[in-house]
Formats: sequence, structure tokens, C-alpha cells
Amino acid sequence: MVPNPLIRQLILVGTPLTLTILMLFHPWPYSDVLGQLVPIAEWWTILHTLQFILFAFMGAAVWLMTDGLHGVAIMVSRVGALVFALFYNIGDAVAGISTGLLAMSIADAPSGERATATAGAIETLFRDPLKSLFFAIGEYGWDVALIAAGVGLYRAGAPRVPLLLLALPVILVHHDHAVPYGSLTFGSFFIVALWLELSSFSSSSESAAPKPTGSST
Repeated sequence: MVPNPLIRQLILVGTPLTLTILMLFHPWPYSDVLGQLVPIAEWWTILHTLQFILFAFMGAAVWLMTDGLHGVAIMVSRVGALVFALFYNIGDAVAGISTGLLAMSIADAPSGERATATAGAIETLFRDPLKSLFFAIGEYGWDVALIAAGVGLYRAGAPRVPLLLLALPVILVHHDHAVPYGSLTFGSFFIVALWLELSSFSSSSESAAPKPTGSST
């Protein structure tokens, strides 16, 4: 449990909101490495370095969504969040940071044998089945984390509509996180997290309000 409510809300709500905005600037330079990726190599590397940090915080955000709850579903959700944070980040480091560093190495010499060989290496990383496996494990960890969190929250009496909306990030994460899918994935999570937070705040306020006293006759 995070003792500081502000830190909790920054992680739970701020992380998906930041990713929602950041993913709007995630390009699709997959068809022509030399023509599309090399010119944006520096931004590509910075973007994926930021993602590496934020994806880890997304795992923490899933934990905080069920903060204070207990049970098998909650434990399963947190294991799934750890799997997501670990394996999705491994896949993104290979497909993002490493390819960005390679592209930066040929940014000043976009032609010649060295550039062609490096571009081939980048394309190999994009299409590598092991990288795809890392992503897939992370994505299914995300699915387990959100579905189990939904079960735990349902049993705890959370509002039903945002729990149904958890289906959106579960489905959308299986697409590439480049625009628009990344923004849709983390944007839908942001809506759910914010909805649950506001509902929790409203419930706490109502329970803390003094009961009206009846008039005596």
C-alpha cells in the first residue's frame, strides 16, 4: 500500500495518461528502415527509453488498482502485472531501444555496405520470433492481470461499468502499441482507473458524512 495518496494517484492515473499522450507520437517505421527509421532514430530511442520506464509503472498501476484488496484473484492479478512489466519491457527493449541505437549509428551515413548491413540487422530484430514471444508473454500477463483485477474488484462491490470497460485494454494490447493502438490501450485503462478512483472517493465521502438526526416529538 502506498502511504502517500498523491504518489498513488500519480502512478495509477498519471502513468496511463502519460502513455496515452506519448503513444500518439509513436510512428510506424517498419516498411523502410533506412528511409523511415534512420531519420527519426534519436526520437525513436528516447521514446522507447521513456516507455521502458512507464511500462514498469503500468505494472505498478495495476497493483494499485486493487490496493487494499485480498484474495486469490488479487494475487493472480499482481503476478500477471509483474509478468507484463518484465516481458513486455524485454520485447520493447529489443524492438525499440536496440533498433534505435543501431539506427543512430548509421544516421550520418545512410548509404553504403555498413548502412545496408545495419538496416538488415534492424529488420531482423523487428521480425525476430523471440522478440515476438517476449511481447506475447507480456501481453497475456496484462490480460491475466486486468481480468483477475476485474474479478477482485467485482467481488469487492466496485461499479460494474468501468469493470466491463476493462475489456478494451485487454483486447487492444494485442495490437502494436504504435499510434493509434497504444493510445487506445492506455487511454481506456486511464478511463477505468479514473472512474474507479472517483467512485471510491465518492463512496468514502458518503460514508464519512454525518447522519441526519431525526426530530423528536
